[in-house]
Amino acid sequence: MLVALEQAAIGSGLGAAVPPLSLAVGPGVPNAIPVESDERPMLVSMLLAGRIRPDSGRVLVHGADHPDRLRRGSALVDTPVVAEPGADIALITIVAEELAFASAPSSRRRARMFLSDHGLLDYAKLPVRALPSAARIRVFSELAVLRPGVSAIVVTSPERHGGEPTGWYGPLAEIAARGITVSIVTDQATADILVDLGATDPFHTDPLQVLS
Repeated sequence: MLVALEQAAIGSGLGAAVPPLSLAVGPGVPNAIPVESDERPMLVSMLLAGRIRPDSGRVLVHGADHPDRLRRGSALVDTPVVAEPGADIALITIVAEELAFASAPSSRRRARMFLSDHGLLDYAKLPVRALPSAARIRVFSELAVLRPGVSAIVVTSPERHGGEPTGWYGPLAEIAARGITVSIVTDQATADILVDLGATDPFHTDPLQVLS
């Protein structure tokens, strides 16, 4: 999915929750989006996934205004407040719930198979907060792309879990290489590291180039 923000903003003036943003994201490699302040990463993530509309500007899908298509085709991953797994819930429980949400077989046996396939079976009975950052980001991203029709994911503030970006960039790059649009909303320092690792800087990407 090809998504572009054209001067998209929430609020206005100096007090805008999200000042006007223009960027373009697409599949192939992850897109590193630097966003500062506490609340803004969540709001930018929700704009990119079609969960909220901008007060001004536009959010385009393949060059057109298709809010329903954006919402159906996008998934938020580990977004604080709106899509963050409970820290004290066992991982296998979360996996079973996500498999059900994806209309996939969701028994505990199937959940264990999923975790085994991703090398995380040892964490099955542990609370989500016990997951290393790389494993956490990988498992919730892989679950998100199982949902019917999803062709874009937005991973929010993965740096907040600690660990080196090199540990979790690889799994996201693998997902992007499958044709999924992967947007990583993070802080500036982490975004710089991700670009060095091969991520795209969507603020310096021509929307026409993404659409070509």
